[in-house]
Amino acid sequence: MEVKRKTEEFTLAAASTAAISLVIGDCDLLREIFIRLGFPTHLVRAAAVCRRWLRAASDPAFLRRFRDIHPPCLLGIYISTFSISHSRFGADFVPILPQPPEVSALVRRGRFGLDSYASRSTCVMDCRNSRVVVNLFRDGDFTYGVHSPLHPSRGLVTFPRLPTIVTGFTVCTAYRVRRPNRGTGSLRFTTWFDSGYVLSKECDNGLAYFWFELDYCDNKEIATAHVYKLQDDAWSLQVSATTKISKLLASALNVLTVFLVDDKIYVGITVHNILVLDLTSSTFSTIKYPIKHLISMNMLVFDGEIMLSRANGSGLCLVHLNKFQLHVWLLTGCDGHMGDWLLINTICLRDLCANLKISNSTTEDEHDRDIYIHEVGDNAEFVFFQMHGYVLYFDVRSSSLQKTLAM
Repeated sequence: MEVKRKTEEFTLAAASTAAISLVIGDCDLLREIFIRLGFPTHLVRAAAVCRRWLRAASDPAFLRRFRDIHPPCLLGIYISTFSISHSRFGADFVPILPQPPEVSALVRRGRFGLDSYASRSTCVMDCRNSRVVVNLFRDGDFTYGVHSPLHPSRGLVTFPRLPTIVTGFTVCTAYRVRRPNRGTGSLRFTTWFDSGYVLSKECDNGLAYFWFELDYCDNKEIATAHVYKLQDDAWSLQVSATTKISKLLASALNVLTVFLVDDKIYVGITVHNILVLDLTSSTFSTIKYPIKHLISMNMLVFDGEIMLSRANGSGLCLVHLNKFQLHVWLLTGCDGHMGDWLLINTICLRDLCANLKISNSTTEDEHDRDIYIHEVGDNAEFVFFQMHGYVLYFDVRSSSLQKTLAM
């Protein structure tokens, strides 16, 4: 009987081993197992087991599917600041708390602060895939580069010197400066317009970087765009396009939005429309805003604040914040008509702010009663805004609000 029992155990073990071998030897089955791992860190550990697992886990199509099912976890946000005492622009990283243990460990090991880079002015231009594109002003010139918070040993990887276009056009830069809180010695600001931006785009080999430059001749009402791509440590001209458009600098957006989705650059910088540059056809087009305009001091403006964000596929989201009302719009078509916008969410923030003891009754200054948008996540999944001395994080999906920074 003992011999029979041992034989059966050996047979079961052999059958189990054979079944496991069939699974781990089949890359398709391996990917179905890997796709159920909750965090990218777990996927990295699995990929380190052997070369077969590494090939299965590093397949670009699988990684895109993994990201769709497990969206990247938001670690935090960079808030633009200006120190009155030091006359210096900066960018402070504000972590989102609480975080899962796996994410907290990453944040502790990383280096998110940018103060170590000597600069009179530090500006965050783009963030994607744990890469932060920064603009530093030092030694009388601007330096552009990529900071990797999760790989601090890399330091700042600088871009080659950006191309310069010599034209007869002039571009102005303006700032809307927000009132500083008493005793803080700092204030927040939002840029209305700047002539150049470093933009990033995901590709099979990682990230591709583009330099987008926009010139505008106010007298002739002509806008000219130049787009360069970073290739082999050099900037190569990809697109040059011109369009006639009026009131380009009179933006209705209090926060300028410029971003790249697939092969289109969206610029929220006109009174009536979003300006769109198609990199494939080298042509401009416009998309009308879904919100009606108001007349204020002979100018067309919005009631409240709006900001654009990327959406899945080639889509576009628009967030409109008017006092305590938050509206989320999704662009469902490509014709640019108002009917192409779909209102997908309307949320009242009044009760949520009251639960955090944030209300108009807590402020003594009439000028501090406004709500300002700082940032909107992809697919409008979250919104950072400033109100009454706090930077607030609002998760649109769960309708949860929390304080992240007291100013």
